[in-house]
Amino acid sequence: MRVQKRVRAYVHLNEIILNTWRVLQFLFVSVLLIESSYAATDSQSLNNQPVDSAWYYHLGDLNIAHDGSWQTEEVIWYKTESPETFSDRSTEKIVWIKTDLPSGDWRDPYLFISSVDLTLQVFFKGKMIYYFGEIDKDGNSQFEGWPWHAIPLPKDYDAESLYFRVYSDYPFIGLAGDIQIGNRFELLEQIYQGGAAGLLFVLMVLIIGVISTAIGLIKKDRKAAISTGVLSFNLSLMMFAENELSQVAYYDPLFWRYIAAFTYFLIPALLAIVISAWVKDKSPFVARSVRNVSFIFFFGVAGLSYFSDFNFVNAYPPFDVLFILLVTTLLFGYVDKFRVLGVPGILMACGVVALFGSLLIDMLNAHGFISWIGHVGQWGLILFTLASFLIYLVQDWHQQIDLSELTDKLETKVMKRTEQLQASEEKLKCLAREDYLTKLLNRRAFTEMAKDVIAQAGIEQKPLSLVLFDLDLFKRVNDQYGHRVGDLVLKAIADVIRQTCREGELICRFGGEEFVVLLPATNATFAQTLVKRLRSSISEMEVIENGEPIKVTASFGLISLSENLISHRSPEAILERLLAEADKIMYEAKEAGRDEIKFLELRDVVA
Repeated sequence: MRVQKRVRAYVHLNEIILNTWRVLQFLFVSVLLIESSYAATDSQSLNNQPVDSAWYYHLGDLNIAHDGSWQTEEVIWYKTESPETFSDRSTEKIVWIKTDLPSGDWRDPYLFISSVDLTLQVFFKGKMIYYFGEIDKDGNSQFEGWPWHAIPLPKDYDAESLYFRVYSDYPFIGLAGDIQIGNRFELLEQIYQGGAAGLLFVLMVLIIGVISTAIGLIKKDRKAAISTGVLSFNLSLMMFAENELSQVAYYDPLFWRYIAAFTYFLIPALLAIVISAWVKDKSPFVARSVRNVSFIFFFGVAGLSYFSDFNFVNAYPPFDVLFILLVTTLLFGYVDKFRVLGVPGILMACGVVALFGSLLIDMLNAHGFISWIGHVGQWGLILFTLASFLIYLVQDWHQQIDLSELTDKLETKVMKRTEQLQASEEKLKCLAREDYLTKLLNRRAFTEMAKDVIAQAGIEQKPLSLVLFDLDLFKRVNDQYGHRVGDLVLKAIADVIRQTCREGELICRFGGEEFVVLLPATNATFAQTLVKRLRSSISEMEVIENGEPIKVTASFGLISLSENLISHRSPEAILERLLAEADKIMYEAKEAGRDEIKFLELRDVVA
């Protein structure tokens, strides 16, 4: 009875795991779709433009004229490659930056800046048009957070210089990250798309953490479950605080920076607690030491920030070094225990390394050692939480093995035989469709699939093209070098065709040294471009035999058929006509001197 209850519990657990995996698959696909949509929008945008104009700077504050305006023309401006940081800065807390923004036909021009170290004023024709944070008359300011900035520009901005007055008591000073100019709506669209992708990462970390906690509680592994859940929530909160949409949800950059900073400062302590619980360490000296040091730093910075003028943002650089030391100590302190645990231990180690690596990459980017690399940091956090989830899966798998009886030998043999038969069947299906040498479609498979493509083109009223080509004087290659070398040339030709053609196009070795490619939804113009590229690739290809390069050429017959003709005849008749006409003009290409392309656009499909 007890065994039956445990089996039912594990069946229920498996259902939870399966549903969780489906949710994660959905979120993962959503991230990829949003990322691709964001990349497409970014690459296809006609208006948004990166600001790559010349930048100039002046360290220290400018003088104020009698009318109260800043004397921007009374100082020496130094040219710089980037407005992000300045190597000759010593103790200066103010920097002035100027640039002439690129011209553009924008209806509602805005300047987008990813971040500023730390507070900012923007001037145009002596007037302040934007500010973030307050800079007092003595040139001092307080840290207000690291938001993105959307700065409205006057209509005649491109006729004058734009000036930025930046204050920072942080190691870095200047404009950071992306700097773009464009219409307000399009800039915000890019920001929201990037934020949406990041938000899905947050959800993945949070969901995996919640499910891991639930599974741990079901398994009565209370300490590991709760600590894993707390760490996952901490990572999710940190990611959301640094997400573009947090600024949209609640505009208080300093609040979100506090959240991001102190959740970051907590990571080593929570990680130490999780690892100690995972490995069932009864005397966790290493974990306790890392936890205590991390808590001391956390509460020390919190206390200094509250009771003194200390700016918590200046705790980032020392904590980055401390973070590396603490996590490295955890890894080396528990490496033996990870090894003893086997697969779960390996998963633990991989999860910690992924978390450490992702935060290290973000750290290097924040300090300017490397450029920003997509969502690498978020993926690292996903991998860490996924590793904790997989640990429970592995443990569950081991427990189910202990509860299950050994499978009958005969059933095992039948299963293996069935797998062998299925594998053989798949292999036979593959052999029936593929050319044995080039692994392209054979003639029979091509004919079957081509008829379906032609029928679909008729339904969708899309154009169609077909190219048939034959290698020139290929018999000489076989006669001079042998059939083995001839086979190598045919394989190389097949590789060239695959690399040149697009996905969805049917490529077939039609016979001997003759090949055919069916180009669905391709009109005459695009078909001719592709065939020219294919002819060039084949003529430039070389196969080296005993140090001697072997080159071949091909003669091409290209047929195109407009969409309004396809539905008038059966697919079989159309394919037969296309092949016949392509064969005819291909031999015209050979008679014209070889290595040629002959093209024909059919006006009807009546044989």
